[in-house]
Amino acid sequence: MSVSINKQLQLAISRGQRLKSARDQAEQLLEKKSTELYRANKELEAAQKSLESDIEKATLELSISNKRLQKALDERSTFIGHMSHEVRTPLNAISGLSEILLSMDLDNTQFDYIDTINNAAKSLTSLLNDMLDMTKIDAGRVDITLGVVAIEALHKNIASMFSVEAKIKNLDLQFQFDPSVPPMLLLDKGRYQQVINNLVSNAIKNTSRGRVVLSVQYQRKDDTSGTLVTQVSDTGVGIADTELSRIFNAYEQLGNPQGGVGLGLAISGQLIELMNGRITCNSKLGEGSAFTVSLPVNEPVNTEVELGEFVEGAAPALKVLTVLVAEDNPTNQKVIAAQLAELGQIADLVSNGQEALSKLQERSYDLVLMDIQMPVMDGKEAMQLIRSADSRIAAHYCVALTASCHESQGTTLTSVGFDDVLSKPLGIDRLSRLLSSVPTPHERAEQHALLANGAFEESIGFDGDYLREQFGEQYHLIFEQVAPTFLEHTSRDFDDLKSAIFDGRISKVKALSHSINGAVSSMGLSQLSSQLMQIENEPASLQVPSWVQEIEADWKIVEMQIKQELSRLESGV
Repeated sequence: MSVSINKQLQLAISRGQRLKSARDQAEQLLEKKSTELYRANKELEAAQKSLESDIEKATLELSISNKRLQKALDERSTFIGHMSHEVRTPLNAISGLSEILLSMDLDNTQFDYIDTINNAAKSLTSLLNDMLDMTKIDAGRVDITLGVVAIEALHKNIASMFSVEAKIKNLDLQFQFDPSVPPMLLLDKGRYQQVINNLVSNAIKNTSRGRVVLSVQYQRKDDTSGTLVTQVSDTGVGIADTELSRIFNAYEQLGNPQGGVGLGLAISGQLIELMNGRITCNSKLGEGSAFTVSLPVNEPVNTEVELGEFVEGAAPALKVLTVLVAEDNPTNQKVIAAQLAELGQIADLVSNGQEALSKLQERSYDLVLMDIQMPVMDGKEAMQLIRSADSRIAAHYCVALTASCHESQGTTLTSVGFDDVLSKPLGIDRLSRLLSSVPTPHERAEQHALLANGAFEESIGFDGDYLREQFGEQYHLIFEQVAPTFLEHTSRDFDDLKSAIFDGRISKVKALSHSINGAVSSMGLSQLSSQLMQIENEPASLQVPSWVQEIEADWKIVEMQIKQELSRLESGV
């Protein structure tokens, strides 16, 4: 019995030892696995931190690269803009004078030579415009502005514009307009017409016989929206299947015997994309091409638009106007004087803004054409003085002449008081349309009365009512005390701000923009305040220099208006 108990005891002890050994082994294995898991977690954390660091570094490098790229695009755009400005002055002379010579009595050889010169000038102008468009698109500076457009009249104008070119080549230019197309649609008329003009022009250039068809249809989506489908087809040279995929690439010339740099279709494609549409091409080599533009559009609620855009037959005779031309370049003086003479007009010529002001004090004119960049007094300064003069001088119809094609330039010039803006080189057709649209002295006087009653002031941003609400009966006294100090200090601070931007002192830029913002806000200048706040929030942005240029242009106008208000209060008006 005792032997049996001893065996059981030994077995129990042996089992316990085995269990202990197994437990120890399990604990060791668990400890080993825990250590391995701990190390793996540490390695994973380290890898994650390294990955986060790499991502952060890559993001920073990408941000820097993007800023450098944007800066390069801005610099390229600025360079091409300046280059375009310089080229347009001699180009204006070539285009304008050759256009006038073509209307004279020439023999066949002379006409051919002058016509070649004129066409070359037009081609160069088109190239400059394409280069500016491409750089603006690349830099993200193209804005799409919708307006109410009379659709049938717009396309009739396009067809009419190319009818002579088609007739010269014995081509049948057809215009097909589906009656289901709404009479009015919301479009960026200028950008859309630029695309369709390019497609029709290309079709005519690449078609030696047969026809070119411009067709317009509408696919309705609901009561107020749909898709405008415009197609330009031809029976020309066509495009090979292998080349169709490259047709909208910049600098490609596919199946185009006329040469060029191949920017037109690339620009057209990008403009249509900006308008949320698409442009496609179907073509067969030797049989022609069909370009289709599909553009989502809305129908306007307010359909106020000029319907008299298309007029059959010859243009009506122009009335004789008194015209003052302010232009410092002798060649440009000769060109515009000859163009006006061709249209039956006689102009007085002056060389700068100061001389223009002297002429306006001597007599009244129906139209003032004024170059922007002139010595002694430039066009913008002269315009500000004209608008701030007595009603007889201020009511003149004034049009700016500029070699710049930038949209912001046109906005700036109209904001300082110009009634219209013309870009050089100035074609005789465009000049003729301007002359036919000049308002009568009575119409101009009514417009000036509206401006004098606050319309001009509101567009610029100076609000005297804000200060009147703040100070009540004390407005007169307080404004006369505060305004001179405000003008002096703010002008000085603007100069300091520009210096800080030029020197790259970011903290100083932020501090000065904040300080100036406080001053202009206290004067009720909400537009300037908003612009300065943008600089204060993003003082390191590459856009700061261009923002300051806009602010400076607005500031000059506000400064002029505050001085006018001071003068008015001092005179007791």
